[in-house]
Amino acid sequence: MAAVFGFLAGLSGAITLLAFGTIPLESPLVTLLPIIGLLLAFALAMWAPIGAAKMPPSTPESSQADADAI
Repeated sequence: MAAVFGFLAGLSGAITLLAFGTIPLESPLVTLLPIIGLLLAFALAMWAPIGAAKMPPSTPESSQADADAI
């Protein structure tokens, strides 16, 4: 899903740069920006869960405390 949003972000960036006249239509950036966005978002999505692997697993709360309260 991140790659799709990265592609759309790169595409909208290319269209915005075209609309404001920053880059000409013949520029290779028009083609490269959506691809760069796709690859960057995919790389960040694959890298993000790596830090979560070092966290200890969370355990659910004990239902014994709830049973004693009743």
